[in-house]
Amino acid sequence: MEHKRVVISGIGMVTSHGIGKEQVFSSIVKGTNRIQPIPDSFSGYYQFKSRFYVPFPEFTLSTYGIASKYGKRMQDEDRTALLCALLAIKDAGFPVEKRDTRFAVKELSHSGILLGTGFSGLQTAFHSYCAHVCKEKAVHQYSRIVIPLMMPNSVSAWVSIFFHIKGGAVTMNASCASGTTAIGRAFRLIQNGHYTSILAGGVECLKESTGAIMRGFDVLGALTKSADGSPRPFSKQRSGFLFSEGGGCIIVLEELEHALKRGAPVYAEVVDYRENSDAYSIIQIDPDPVQIIQLLHDLKGERNIDYINTHGTATISNDSAEAKAITSVFGKKEEQPIISATKGILGHTIGASGAIETAITALSINRNIIHASGVEDPLDINLAQHTMNKGITFALSVSYGFGGHNAGIVLKKFHHSKEVKGRRIDNG
Repeated sequence: MEHKRVVISGIGMVTSHGIGKEQVFSSIVKGTNRIQPIPDSFSGYYQFKSRFYVPFPEFTLSTYGIASKYGKRMQDEDRTALLCALLAIKDAGFPVEKRDTRFAVKELSHSGILLGTGFSGLQTAFHSYCAHVCKEKAVHQYSRIVIPLMMPNSVSAWVSIFFHIKGGAVTMNASCASGTTAIGRAFRLIQNGHYTSILAGGVECLKESTGAIMRGFDVLGALTKSADGSPRPFSKQRSGFLFSEGGGCIIVLEELEHALKRGAPVYAEVVDYRENSDAYSIIQIDPDPVQIIQLLHDLKGERNIDYINTHGTATISNDSAEAKAITSVFGKKEEQPIISATKGILGHTIGASGAIETAITALSINRNIIHASGVEDPLDINLAQHTMNKGITFALSVSYGFGGHNAGIVLKKFHHSKEVKGRRIDNG
């Protein structure tokens, strides 16, 4: 069977660094700092070892023409998915029409939706539980719609409902690799001819008023203990990842000819996806990263890789294993591709992280810009010490999650002059 070619034709991002691809990419290229001290309310329940975090992005759906009544029926991850989808659909150039209080996208009516998330509905679940067991002292009310609010499938279901998209709508979980896995599997579905377009990505919301969710990572010793909150990925001074309350990214994956016929923007071509599992630990990365080495080897193939957007959490064990795997596959520092770690700027958005990093990688290819990961005293890998202009033909975006989930995507620069044959196509 002849495989279809697949491209990224739309990007919608909602992060602490802005709403939409332009704000987010510009902020990351500049290395803007959004780190804040944890709220005083967190410390009333537990003494945190990590003292900094990145708050959840603030936005209202009504600003983007979405009726406020929908926001009341959703948690923040659902609202984020809706806004990311709207931004991605518009960015891809699909006509959007208003239909009562919802939108319809005729050209996507039978497309698929495949989104990843790490957790779901925790704030509503916690607050509803407290209201249930502490009736007289309850601070929060028991939510009448607690079940639909905390359903993991709600993020993909709401995108389907709101935009009248009637193909398969699925939410999947692979911990911190959820977004990457969702995009990769969507790529395979289009490549094999099952769809011409899919909305794919990841969303996460770990916001909780008492800090209970952040505490879960803190007690594991996974969070940064640096004096300023900076996680410093791949530095010898690293101590853990920077906790982010979340965000999201949804991209439009589209069969190449379908995109060209529409005159759609093309940010990059997706040319490969691989996944495997460590089969080692529910929390720890395998210090002998045999499976990650295999993943990188398979992704590289015979390609000359120019850039890797790493998982780069800044935990001691993860960075060591990832650096070891990169060296094993690509050779010593001077032989390696340019390497950066977006989590060093954004913090770790768990299920959304892989989708955000895939989009950042696509924009890096499209605009010939690699953001800095400059840290003092780095490990012996080819880490970008400053933002640079560089032509990129092939790039990797990789993710590794709790439970041993490993996933990676290969993106390639799309050359319109070789493909379009006289048709004028915007390069994004």
